[in-house]
Amino acid sequence: MSDPLVAFSNEELLCFFAVLVRYSVLISLMPITGDRVVPGPVKILLSLAISFVLFPALLQQGWVRPADALIWGASVTGIAGTVAMEVLAGALLAFTSRLLFEAVSFGANLISSFMGYSAATFFDPHFESQTQVLSEIQMALAMLCFLTLEGHHMLLQAAVDSYQWVGVGQASIGPHVVERLTFMTGQLIVLAIRISAPIGVCIFGINVGFGVLARAMPQMNVLVLSFAVTSLVGLVVLMVGMQDWLSASSGVLSWTGEWMTGMARAMAGK
Repeated sequence: MSDPLVAFSNEELLCFFAVLVRYSVLISLMPITGDRVVPGPVKILLSLAISFVLFPALLQQGWVRPADALIWGASVTGIAGTVAMEVLAGALLAFTSRLLFEAVSFGANLISSFMGYSAATFFDPHFESQTQVLSEIQMALAMLCFLTLEGHHMLLQAAVDSYQWVGVGQASIGPHVVERLTFMTGQLIVLAIRISAPIGVCIFGINVGFGVLARAMPQMNVLVLSFAVTSLVGLVVLMVGMQDWLSASSGVLSWTGEWMTGMARAMAGK
């Protein structure tokens, strides 16, 4: 039985390499597979497998045209420029997919700070930065919800659909991309505040009460007492509203495919 790769023409091999570049960058940077804890060989093999499986579908849809490789593949400069554009497309799509996870992480860190757990931090290998213990638990739950919603299928579908808008070597950074990035960054902050709002409002009310109590009874050690009360109330509110928090986080993460498609359209200037 002959190797299918042997039947590829030179133009199809160049297109396959371009597709592999985009998917390799995407797999290496997007959530779940892009974490440092995932070994490099696993990322490479996964990128090869996904590219090899999806490449015939891209050819059949006409989103990848080997005939175009006769133009950009005719010179070293054209190949280098195409590879650079594919790296750019994969990086922007991966960055977009990570933004919603950053929104959930930011909201979880805000909740931990409101409850007074900002001092209890450790290094998170997933985000490669210091994170708070409580937010790590919340992010683990959010990741499970994302997988339950078949978010990995959502990421792959968005990666395939990106070729509908941005063909091989056609990615560009224009006003639409800048506008899209500005919009998504603003939404990140808004979503994080919405996720942390219930506990934030409760803690704010407690702090106001302790402020009044401190004025009425100056001899009371309000600082020590407030830490214990805010921590207890925060945990109670978090446990009672856990279902709502999971629903809100799942709703945010469910926009991943839509945001990635929007970024692909922006790279196409639409």
